[in-house]
Amino acid sequence: MIAMKPNPGAGIQNPEVGALRCRGASVKRRIFPQPALRRSAATTAVILLALFGIACAEELTYTCSEPPLKVTFAVKGDHYSGEVNHGNLFIQDDIPDAPVVQWEEADPDKLYTLIMLDFDGNANGSWPDPVPSGENGPVRHWIVGNIPGELLRTTGYVETSKAPVDKKITVVQPYRWPHIPVVSDRYGVYLFEQPKEIKFAKLTGSITNFDHKKFLEAYQLENPVASNFFVAIYTSESPFSGNPFKGNDVSKTWHKDLGKGHLTP
Repeated sequence: MIAMKPNPGAGIQNPEVGALRCRGASVKRRIFPQPALRRSAATTAVILLALFGIACAEELTYTCSEPPLKVTFAVKGDHYSGEVNHGNLFIQDDIPDAPVVQWEEADPDKLYTLIMLDFDGNANGSWPDPVPSGENGPVRHWIVGNIPGELLRTTGYVETSKAPVDKKITVVQPYRWPHIPVVSDRYGVYLFEQPKEIKFAKLTGSITNFDHKKFLEAYQLENPVASNFFVAIYTSESPFSGNPFKGNDVSKTWHKDLGKGHLTP
């Protein structure tokens, strides 16, 4: 098995490239490190909203909000903490069940949508290698809508095999734990405040190449109010089993796209 590279810059926004996505218009911009230019871009977004009623949201990245979205897995075997913390590592086979999700600042009178995405999608490299995202990304792993804010700020939302106690809660995409064949992928978990209760249409088609922008725009979901992310790694054997690793030869494909692009920041 090829070990994942250390992740010193996980969750840090790339200062060179970015895009501004607007519902009702097609607008793109570059993000520059200069504060003045950043302020200018922000001012432009405000003007668009004031003049044309265009609501704008930035591209999703792997970030941890402040306060963070609290995501806690029941790790199989209880060998280590199940709390997601700004890009920490999980063995993918240790998190087969959906985590508990809480956010202390949720408005008790609001409803929220929870989304978990994998933008790396079978990339031939690991962050921060300069490789493009894989052909499968983005992959949708979990979407739940109409979660009451009161639930999020107290006991938290957790998906079970039983129907939700609150009938408003809509499981659009049941939790699908990471299924990466080699090395590692990052997974972003995002919480969006809803403008109202939403009647979600049934999702069809593959979970790969998910058009999350279209989904967010269709239901008027803007920037996430809270987020967190983690890294899931592949191992041929559990390191807690005492069995030797079998290895996984990826030498023919690993890094074949090196220098051809960039993973989602």
